Amino acid sequence: MGHGHRVLVIAITGTRLVRIAGALASVLIIVATTACSAGLGGPASSRSAQDGVIRFTFAPDPIWDYMHDTGVIEEWERDTGYSIETSATWDEFGLFAGGHADIISSASFEVPALEEQTQRETVIIGRYNAERSRILVRADDPATSLEDLRGRRLGVFTTVSGTLVWSALVQQMHGMNLVATGERPSDFNVVVADIQNLSNLLARGEIDACICYPDLSARELRDGSVRALYDGKSSANLFAELQAPGHDGPMGNVFVARKDWVQGHPGEVAAFLDLWDRGLAEWQAHRDDMIEQYPQHFAVASAEDIAFMKSYVAQHDWVVDEVRFDQQWADDESSIFDLMRTTGVIGDDIADPQFLATEGAQQ
Repeated sequence: MGHGHRVLVIAITGTRLVRIAGALASVLIIVATTACSAGLGGPASSRSAQDGVIRFTFAPDPIWDYMHDTGVIEEWERDTGYSIETSATWDEFGLFAGGHADIISSASFEVPALEEQTQRETVIIGRYNAERSRILVRADDPATSLEDLRGRRLGVFTTVSGTLVWSALVQQMHGMNLVATGERPSDFNVVVADIQNLSNLLARGEIDACICYPDLSARELRDGSVRALYDGKSSANLFAELQAPGHDGPMGNVFVARKDWVQGHPGEVAAFLDLWDRGLAEWQAHRDDMIEQYPQHFAVASAEDIAFMKSYVAQHDWVVDEVRFDQQWADDESSIFDLMRTTGVIGDDIADPQFLATEGAQQ
């Protein structure tokens, strides 16, 4: 991808599976393909960070591919004087810990684990997309909420990551334990399975419900064999209703940077945020084109599933409008930790992440 004059250090993930209260879990590969994304090169650079240089390690992403293929990134490099070295990897945390990436993407609620695992002080500098998982059941199941599924088989892709958010929500809404915590047993028969198979397992009756991503459940949602509880609301939607009205989080992906690097590279940080604001604008203007051009990023292949995904995303878009945020947004995003502490999902010793609020600031 873009090779130019100067570089920033970035690694971005799809959804990183991390235990906030404990050990680092395995990486979740959301997209079936293992091929490099358009414009993403080979192994990450082993060179030290340089002023003006952005070493960018990014999991496959449709917005990035679109900006690369339409010349947006090349234009940005030419206009700013910065350049981006890129590589495709699923080991963003490893690169970050090894000093080969200064910015990565992580779920906001996983940032404390990132700091614990890498021993690097971080700051959240931007937002990207909301935690979008839903609770799905078979279409003929009369359940109206998880309360009706007590003792039944609940499929999850991990007992951490987005499951942590649902654990807090279920405890608050229904007083139930989604996963076993300490001496508290689970109120469900939790089944951990590959995320790409969960909705199919549900449709076949091998589980009774799942925490599923809509873009990995397109076929079953389209053919009507499964349906979403809570009026189709995601964990982020429910969190906003319960904790922070009007908020668009918690975030499935925020941009996280090494704090000392941010303090020493304000120009690179601002330019990076400008580039992603352009990317978010391109998404809003060309969303259908991106789904059609890069269907692999949405786990769809057939014309019917591509059409369904276009319609679904139009109604349930999880990508934010702006990458920058203000302090009120940061405070609202931090309240996911208050919820997880009060519901016993994480310990009281887990600190909130640090945020760099730049919305409205002169760039």
